[in-house]
Amino acid sequence: MSEKKKTKSKKKPEAKKTTTTKKKEETVVGKDSLIYVDYSATTKDDGVVFDTTMIEVAKDSMIFRENDRYEPMLVAIGWNWLLAALEEELVGMKVGESKTVEIPPEKGAGPRDPAKVKMIAKTKLAKHKTRPVKGESITFGKERGIVTAVLGRRVRIDFNSPLAGRILEFDITIREIVSDQLDKLKAIVKRRMPGIPDDDFKFSVARKIITIEMPKETRYIQDVQYAEIGIAADALKVVPKAKEVKLVVTFDRPEPPKENTT
Repeated sequence: MSEKKKTKSKKKPEAKKTTTTKKKEETVVGKDSLIYVDYSATTKDDGVVFDTTMIEVAKDSMIFRENDRYEPMLVAIGWNWLLAALEEELVGMKVGESKTVEIPPEKGAGPRDPAKVKMIAKTKLAKHKTRPVKGESITFGKERGIVTAVLGRRVRIDFNSPLAGRILEFDITIREIVSDQLDKLKAIVKRRMPGIPDDDFKFSVARKIITIEMPKETRYIQDVQYAEIGIAADALKVVPKAKEVKLVVTFDRPEPPKENTT
């Protein structure tokens, strides 16, 4: 009589669990944070608003411009998108927190330079097809200045920045800290190509390669190549481990015209 060998049933090995680690949401602005802010900027001596991200403030201050965008501004700390002295004050702030920051001339538009106030003959301005009127801004060569006086045959023009020598005040609020990697890519693309919906772009990061699928509409943007160079440079900053960026535009074969059967 043959004995049947008893065999132990082998347990199937358990599948290894894969976990995806998502970067912890940032709650405090750090030295390399990507954030959205709202602000209004004024000259301290007279309280005049010269810049803002908020449409109501722009209208109330009589500086509203139809083609400007009024929405929270994207700021990458350390990238000099704002004055360095202002960026330094943002580090340590929390979402929703507001602060008034005072910027002295040496950290703002610089001191006034008397050498930049020049007397120019009217005949020279006429060659540039410029008619001087006191208080108006004009361009002369590569310089832009304000006409401060029309004196006979000569014109006095101040080529200093209008903000030179003035203390600047910024009332600024942190609206959002962008923590997720793909959200950061989406944010920098929106900054360079604001007129195209976010959902028209697709983003992926794999094997140290950032791929951004661009909609065909980007081909109609004026000087699009410069926007793309900026996007690539920004993308490599927000994803430090990446080695390259691919910007992909796909064109489908158009459907042939339907035959008229009537």
